[in-house]
Amino acid sequence: MILLRHARALWGRFFWLPPLPWLAYAAVLAARGAARWDHLAVAALVTTSAYASPRSRRFFLNALPFLLVFLAYDALGQLGGRVAPDDVLACELRDAERALFGVQVEGGLLTPNELLARLTHPALDLLCALPYGGYLLVMGAHWLHLYRSDAIAARRFAWLAFATHLLGILTYRLLPAAPPWYVQARGCAVDPAAQTSPAALVRVDAMLGITYFRDLYSRGATVYGALPSLHVTYPLYGLLVTLRRASAPSLALQIAYAALMLFAAIYLNHHWLLDALLGYAYVALAWAAVGRALPDRGTPAQAVGALPPLAEASGSQRISGVPRSAAAQRLQTKSASLRRFR
Repeated sequence: MILLRHARALWGRFFWLPPLPWLAYAAVLAARGAARWDHLAVAALVTTSAYASPRSRRFFLNALPFLLVFLAYDALGQLGGRVAPDDVLACELRDAERALFGVQVEGGLLTPNELLARLTHPALDLLCALPYGGYLLVMGAHWLHLYRSDAIAARRFAWLAFATHLLGILTYRLLPAAPPWYVQARGCAVDPAAQTSPAALVRVDAMLGITYFRDLYSRGATVYGALPSLHVTYPLYGLLVTLRRASAPSLALQIAYAALMLFAAIYLNHHWLLDALLGYAYVALAWAAVGRALPDRGTPAQAVGALPPLAEASGSQRISGVPRSAAAQRLQTKSASLRRFR
């Protein structure tokens, strides 16, 4: 009963709802024998953060876009079913790359992927493995930093990631496309049962004597999810939300990271250049929508003070910018009176 009252105090009459989608998803996968440790870990994280305390509830609400992305992206592979071969773009993207961005080399027309494949070197392999191996860590660390220092920027970051991923996942379903490594290995024939691959990152696994990238890409949602490239969008979330306030070294580092991610996507044979361009277009669309929904309110200090934390209100209270305490209301009234005499 104590736990029940605690949950009701945090969420009101719908106290049972917040963790339900993730718990139900983990239960469905467990019944199918397809549940992994990360499904259980996310379900536990959601439940704990939703109910532990008002502070953890605030974290849950601010992290909600990322949690929804996990659910939608993973369900694409677990519950999405197989694609119809006739619906998949395979050699069509390669031909478009050659027509738009092809480079004449020794009498042949090469795509950017084929051109960069001639530069293969262990040092480049390792360099390109850095953004592909650590993008989740970098994105999470950047968001947590903003969450502690600039509430509105953190929310813009999270919802920008959500909106971009939503557009990408919808495209994966409506316009499945084969990545360069698939066309290079299998040609234009589409196999609905094909498995995901780390492509050129297998060289990094072999060089370091690890199976990190093989294991990572074994959990990929779909082989035919090349268009758009979401990898190239990850560095842009933090770059866009901090563009007006970041220091010059920070901006330089973020721009270099974004450039390296683009180079790696092509060099590692994971994406066509067209995939990257569509990813950038989706970020632009998502950024326009997020900018309207969550406008920038000035300096970080002003932004934090202008919008109260999402979880400051209980489940039955309406979130508002009006101070709740009588002392705060009196102070606000006095400030307004002083402004009239200036």
